[in-house]
Amino acid sequence: MTDRERLILLNLVPEIGSVRLQRLLDAFASLERVWEAGSNALMGVEGIGPVLAKRIIEYRAQPARLQDELAQAERHGCAVLTRVDAGYPAPLREIHDPPLALYMKGAWDAQDAAAVAIVGSRHASAYGLSMAERLAVGLAERGITVISGLARGIDAAAHRGALKAGGRTLAVLGHGLAQIYPPEHEPLAAHVAARGALIAEYAMGMPPVAENFPRRNRLISGLALGVVVVEAAGRSGALITADCALEQGREVFAVPGRADAATSEGTHRLLKQGAALVTTVEDILEELPVLVEQGPATDAAAGRAALGLVDSADRLLSQFSDDQPCHLETLAEKTGWTIPACAAALLQLELKHAVKQLPGQRFVRA
Repeated sequence: MTDRERLILLNLVPEIGSVRLQRLLDAFASLERVWEAGSNALMGVEGIGPVLAKRIIEYRAQPARLQDELAQAERHGCAVLTRVDAGYPAPLREIHDPPLALYMKGAWDAQDAAAVAIVGSRHASAYGLSMAERLAVGLAERGITVISGLARGIDAAAHRGALKAGGRTLAVLGHGLAQIYPPEHEPLAAHVAARGALIAEYAMGMPPVAENFPRRNRLISGLALGVVVVEAAGRSGALITADCALEQGREVFAVPGRADAATSEGTHRLLKQGAALVTTVEDILEELPVLVEQGPATDAAAGRAALGLVDSADRLLSQFSDDQPCHLETLAEKTGWTIPACAAALLQLELKHAVKQLPGQRFVRA
């Protein structure tokens, strides 16, 4: 069995996520040795009790589970990517807890590294829906990928705006790709898959249970350079996405709303806490200068145009000596950029093989 197959099978085990996987790797040094470990050895790893150790051993002994899962993915036209696959989205490699495996209908493209997430209330107002769609159109027209969660309300408006402009959009789902939730969004999901991708870390048959959605929010923010919250009540999944964005070093934006509207409570709190205020796409581009304007994306060729860099990225590259690594914070200080903007530019330079990342948020010329 290959490491790729081991990761897909481990991803099927309930409660095995990236944090526990890393503990297993720290203890056994390789997936092959994890596969050979006995019950007592597994239970000696932090977070792996007798129940989970038993499950791991059971799943290891049933490779047919893996074949059934891969066959189901193929029937639904889905690819399965793991952390050892070259096509695994580069931005997710940087987050604290990248998924063991990703199911994808459609494709993640290198240009999707220039992406902004738009999230908000499922019970959105007409104003909120209009703002989400308008911002998505503006981003897509500039060749910037729009990310959201395919939920009712703001999410759907964001996807529709990107599609309306002929741009790319990614939908990160809180369930397996064997179904679409909510079911009335099946036509929208088909359009998203055709112009971007449907993405999930859950097994194909996983239902849309409530506890999955907060966890998937870290992927929405992790795939994006910044997260725009359009409308959010005081307790909202969109605020969880904003928290994830801050933890991951992404920029957080908020659209102001009516002072007396319940769906403005969360966004106004974000603004008080320092989120960047957004009323137009230009507000987003001002905070994320690495999002170069590429012109209208009204046809497939423009929509898939290669991602460029602003001129100031040359200034970022000039801060490197030939062989000395430089820390992210040091680069931000030298260029005068915010850390999220600097990190975004470094990611683009990595994709262009101009720099490479070392442990500890250090970078060196490639």
